[in-house]
Amino acid sequence: MNETIKTILARRSVRAYKDKPVEADKIDLLLECALAAPTGRNVQPWFFSVVNSRDLLNRISAANKQIMSESADPMAKQAASDPNFDSFRGAPLVIIVSGRRDASMAAADCANAVENMAIAACSLGLGTCYLAGFKPALLAPGGKALLKELQIPEGYDPLYGLAIGYTNEDPGERPARDRTVIAKIN
Repeated sequence: MNETIKTILARRSVRAYKDKPVEADKIDLLLECALAAPTGRNVQPWFFSVVNSRDLLNRISAANKQIMSESADPMAKQAASDPNFDSFRGAPLVIIVSGRRDASMAAADCANAVENMAIAACSLGLGTCYLAGFKPALLAPGGKALLKELQIPEGYDPLYGLAIGYTNEDPGERPARDRTVIAKIN
């Protein structure tokens, strides 16, 4: 098995990180991998907010926790009741990927960029967790100031995030995958 396939199969979601910053050269390499992602008609409808500020991440999490605690969804309320709630899982680095509102394939293109970064991070010895649960705080009426701090341009919406850092847990074996979802047509 080649190294690329080994890395894809080894990548796991990580939800606990060491208090150790990710080196600038690794961040730059992850962003290069994001920019190399496939994009429909080469539109490249993405914007990357690279957030090393735990203060900003904590404020987004606090706003998100408040929204979730007032939700009618019992699962959201339960998650918000956790005293250790953190939308970003304690990661020292999060890259938020926003998509251009007028680009029809922005969600798919941005997802491709996040997946490229996740696989590249695994190959560099970093753990990641693909995120979207932070968005309510940014899309709420009070989220405009946070969007501005993230430097997300007008006409873009936050779609996904990638928590990145040095792993502080063993995610264990990958759960079995349902193979009944495959149809081979000859």
